[in-house]
Formats: sequence, structure tokens, C-alpha cells
Amino acid sequence: MPRCRFPSLIVLTCLVLFCAARPALAADIDTAAKALDRLLAQMPPSARTTAAVSGEAEPRQGEVVLTLDARAVRLGQGPGWLFGLTLPDGEKRVAFVAADGSSHFAPTTELPAGLSPISLPDAAADTGPIADRQTAVAAVTDRLLGHSLQGRRVYVANDPVSDDITVPLLRGSVSLSGGPGWLFFIDDVPQANWSHGCRFVLAATDGTLHVVPAMLPPADLAGFTELTVWPPAQPAQTSALPTASVETAKAAAAKAAIDVPAATDASHRYAVILSGGYNQQNNHVRYWNDCSYFFTTLKAAGFLQNNIYVLFADGTDPAIDNSLGLNSNTDLNNDTIQDIKYSATKANITTVFNELAGKLGSQDILYIFTTDHGGPADGNTAPYAAANVVLNLWGEDITNAEFAAEVNKVQAGAVAAIFEQCFSGGMIEPLKAPNRVLMSAARYWELSYAMGPDYTYDEFSFYVTQALADPTKGDSNGDGVVTLEEAYSYGLAKDSVQAETLDLGGDNNGEHPSYYSNPWYLGRQLALGGRYPTAKAPTYGGYAQYQTGDAFPTGATAQNWKGTDQYWPLSLPFAFPLGGQSYTSASVSSHGIIHFANPSASGENTINGLAASVAVAPLWDRLTTAGDGDDIAVSSSAQSVTVVWKAKTVADARPVNVAARLYPSGAVRFFYGAGNQHTSRVAGRDKTIGVAAGTAASMLLGLRNGLPDLGAANALLIQPSTLPPPSTGLPWQELLLQ
Repeated sequence: MPRCRFPSLIVLTCLVLFCAARPALAADIDTAAKALDRLLAQMPPSARTTAAVSGEAEPRQGEVVLTLDARAVRLGQGPGWLFGLTLPDGEKRVAFVAADGSSHFAPTTELPAGLSPISLPDAAADTGPIADRQTAVAAVTDRLLGHSLQGRRVYVANDPVSDDITVPLLRGSVSLSGGPGWLFFIDDVPQANWSHGCRFVLAATDGTLHVVPAMLPPADLAGFTELTVWPPAQPAQTSALPTASVETAKAAAAKAAIDVPAATDASHRYAVILSGGYNQQNNHVRYWNDCSYFFTTLKAAGFLQNNIYVLFADGTDPAIDNSLGLNSNTDLNNDTIQDIKYSATKANITTVFNELAGKLGSQDILYIFTTDHGGPADGNTAPYAAANVVLNLWGEDITNAEFAAEVNKVQAGAVAAIFEQCFSGGMIEPLKAPNRVLMSAARYWELSYAMGPDYTYDEFSFYVTQALADPTKGDSNGDGVVTLEEAYSYGLAKDSVQAETLDLGGDNNGEHPSYYSNPWYLGRQLALGGRYPTAKAPTYGGYAQYQTGDAFPTGATAQNWKGTDQYWPLSLPFAFPLGGQSYTSASVSSHGIIHFANPSASGENTINGLAASVAVAPLWDRLTTAGDGDDIAVSSSAQSVTVVWKAKTVADARPVNVAARLYPSGAVRFFYGAGNQHTSRVAGRDKTIGVAAGTAASMLLGLRNGLPDLGAANALLIQPSTLPPPSTGLPWQELLLQ
């Protein structure tokens, strides 16, 4: 779920919510007309009246999988209805609305055959007086939400509204007029953390639904009754993982410690774990679980109890402090020791970092882990072009600049940080400095997400911690050490919240974990056991990656390959090995990717999509080379083939200048010129970088995937792991690649 300014739960579109007033959600959508209403309710208001809609009259049964742009796309489980959408700008979408109310949208260049045009219903025709609360619930459910509460949390105020009303929020307020009537609060993205899209609705007695969008929940939900149950089940807070899993993680970490002793003595390794939750209603159990899992992993890696500083919610206060109506357990790993000693306040953050500043020096390493809600700072509005964000604490916020100032007091030899909350990429920006490794679940304009189906952990931080806790998961090269680079790469590949679309409230449907290391190789040397200067390069799919200082290619010949959603054939002067096969031809896409088999014209890109491709992708995105001055250029010799894209993003015409150079050895080098700024929240504009041969096991994901700005970034060399690492200034390196 997204981890945004103030916590609330995030609901993925495939989940089913159960409504007390409507007990049979599994059959909410039982006609094509209701499916159409549900489809329109899931679309942004501007698209509801301007999109051309087509569809099928009869429901599809079983699993619905379509071949879109030469790729199989799973749309959901029937029974349900299939629709096609053509937007005013010509963009196309396929949508499937299931009987349980879940819906799935997928971009495509061509709609499936057999869809018939549909006339849209008159929204004003379905109105009538609202005499009581039950009628108000039915009006909101049917008219606003399309006959289903699935995928949302919906609340109704306990008392009717007599006139206008102002609702205090966690920060600020919203006002509604048009009463008398009944007040509703709709959390549109319960699987995410705050802040994210939500709505307040006044269902007036005259039948009008007055809707006000917002980004934060009510300051106090005590005056509301929830009509949904979310999540479907949530176990009691006891330990970060089921006992067997905890013991497995401990045993794996202990074995790794024996096989590969710590490189840095425990007395020189320190950690800060921070999660606020903001208040009792928004302090979800997943934050405690995130912290518990990471704390348990630190202890298994030999960290000293007194070197771990935990600031959590209200600290040692015995009052109820979490959304389950319980007091958070201060023992994070079930050893009867009180691990939480501080409440998560700005004053305590200052106290902790002042103490660390007096203790740590150049021989020490500081590890930081944060989870909770986050969001844009005041004045930073959509599309969030500025990296000004906040992290929620207990009853207050801390800005990224304020947090960086605290961290910068500590003159440690190295600092490593993992940020899980919404907009967490903004925490990285002011912390960028030498001898630091920083990673985040999302960029500075994105929500971050909890992990289904029970949402008791956050997605990215769970997998990063799992990699660090269990070398059988995180150790990519068999050297017995799980480095921070390996943990990030594991989390990036496992993260299931993948999309570059926005929901009807303008929130991102997918998260894109970011990574920063300075120097670039520090992340492959730092592990929880300290710094391993001779650690091997991480290996995925038989490849390793390195940053190099090679200049952006010049002198390639323009091919007049100008277009959008197109690809062109390329003959190679040598056999290029990839995934156990050799290829003497390829297809160069306008979208910054080279296919060697089953080429696709789609610019829709995800990690799973790359894994299913046989391709190399320096910057796979929906790009166009059709504009003036744009083209694809090629230079070719027996030693290498270079493809250069001069393009623009289709979504917002940002310049993209990238290149890929193929070598006979199977190595490929990616280059980044001017432009390449994938910053701020824009639908359908994101990137995937890496190499794959048709399966996840064959894929290496570039460390550049989550970076917002790749303008003039250093080149990235991806080569078979059997080749020696590149060495600057040695002329024989190019010979090895050949």
C-alpha cells in the first residue's frame, strides 16, 4: 500500500471488500449495464463523457487473458464484461469488470476484435429523493461507485447533516454544502498510505450527491461507521513473521555469519529504526511488523542491543496507539527485552542523532530504516515536481530537509538508509553525499504500497529485509554476503505493485523503487555485517553490471526510423548471444528497447514485461521518434553495433537521448545523454532498464531504474558475469567485450 502522509490502508483493485449493508459483494455486478456503470465509476471524470466505449454484451467466464501488442495480459477472473476505450487523444485501453466489482485496465495500440459501440447512460436520469440513511448508502454505492464498494473503504457519518458542514482533516479541513443529508468518507486507495486520493460526499435529501475530493482522512473517524471490512483478515501483532519463518531467517543469518564473518566489528555498527504512524487510527500493524522484521534481522547479523535506536509511535506510553485498538509491543523480537525506547517525535530524533554524532566516527557505519506515512510538503502539489516531502511522526511531521540535517550531524564512515513511506524518494535527495547508499520504495512523487493479501507488511521493505535476512534469497553471486545492492535488486524484482498508470484520483497505481550509491560501487560492498571491499559484483541472469565513464556515442548514421509504436529490423554483423541463443538480427523499437524475439510495438513497460521479453532496454518507455529532429541512428562494425535514440516521451514530449552498444561477447553498454528526466507524476511515462531473455531468472535490472533524472548519467555496462570487471584505462577491456 502506498505509504503517504497519513496512514490508511491501500486496496488493490483485485481485492474484494465486504459491505455490511450489502452482504453479497461477490455478485454486485450481474448485468452488462451495471458493468458499464462500474467501468465509468473507475474512470477520471474528464474521461467519462469524452471516451468512446465499446464492449461485449455477454460475460466472459474463467480467467481472462488477452494478447495485446504481442504480449499476454491477464485482466482478471470471470464472470465479467470486457470493454474497449478510445480516449480523445487516440490512446486506447482494454478494461475488464468482474462480477465482484474488481476492474483492470491495460493500454493497447489496438482494441480486440468483436467489441460493439456502447451509448453512455445519462447520469442525470438516475436521481431521486434520499429519505433516509439506507437510501443514501444505496445512492452512493450505485450512482457514484458503480454498484460496488470493492477496492475502497467507505464510511458514513453516524448523524445526519442538517446544513453545511466543515470536516477537520489530519491537516486542514474540507467543507461541503447542500444539506440536509448524509455525510460519507470514501478512501479510494486503501492499499496505500496517506496522503492519497479520497472523497467526501454529502448525499442530500433532494437526491444530489455533492462530492469534494481530498488527500487526507478526517482527523477523527469516531463519528463514522465503516460500511466495508478492510483488510479481509489481519492477524494480531505478535512477531514480524510466523514463528517458523522468524526462526528460519535467524538460522539463515546465523549460518551466513559463520560462513562469512562480519567485516566490521559490531561495536562499529549502529542503526536507527523510525516509524510514527501519526495517531492511533492511522498507526497500522504493518509499521510495527516492518520495524520488527528489520530489527530481528539486525540482531541476527550481530548488532549490539544498545547500538540500535528504535523510535516508534508513542514509545513506551501504555495507552492504545495502533489501529487494532492495542498498545504496540515494545519487544520487537520476543526476547523479553524492551526494544522501543523512544516515541517518534522530532525532539527524540534530535536527541538520538545528537548522541550518535558524539559516538560515531570514520570507522563506524550507520544504518537507517523508516516506514510509516509520508507525503508532499506544504505547497508541493500535483504533479509534485519538487522533491519537498515530509515523513509522518507521532502527531507531527518532519521534512526531508530537517531529517537530512539530523543525519548530517553524524560523521560516520558510511551511511545506509532504507525509506519505505509514500513519497520516500524525496528523503534521498537532500541526503545525497559521498559514502552513502540510499534506497526508497517510491520516487518523490509516488505513493508506496502495502503487501497483499492481508497488508500486514509494506511491499518493498519486506523484500529488502527478506534479502538481508536470508542469503538463500538475497545472495546473488554465492559469496555468502548479501550486500545492500543485492537487497535493493531483490526488492526491485519482487515488488508486485507495477504500473505506470494513474487512478481516477490521479494517484500512481505502481511504485518504482529508487537507488543511490556514492561511490557507485559502495552498495555492493556494504552489508549488515559491515563493509566488504572485495565483495563480488552481484550476478543476475548470468550478468553483472558496472558504471563506466564512456562518452555518449557520436557519428552514428540516422536511419529515418521515425514513428510511434513501431519497430524496425536491424541486421547484426556478428552473432549476439543472449539467454543461451545467438541472434544475427534484431528489432529496434521506437520505445528505447531492442527485441531479439517476439518484438512488440508497445511502450507500456514493467519489470514483469521486461522479464517476459528477449531484449535489451537502455530506457524502455512510450517514446516517439516522429518529431522534427528526432530519429534512430546506427553504427555497425565487426567489433560492436550501436543504436542511438533521439526521441521524446509521448506523454509530455520530454527529450530522451539514450544509446545501446552491443558486443559479440554478449555484453551491452547503455549510454545517457541530455534530457532523460522522468520526474513528477505523469500517466504513462516511466521507464524500465535492463536485459532479459524471456524469464525472470534470465533478467538483470539496471540500477538506474528508479532514478528520476538520467540526464548525462554515466554509462552502464552489463556483461556476462564470466568476464572480468572493467578497469579504467586498460585498452584490452574492449577486446574482452568483443
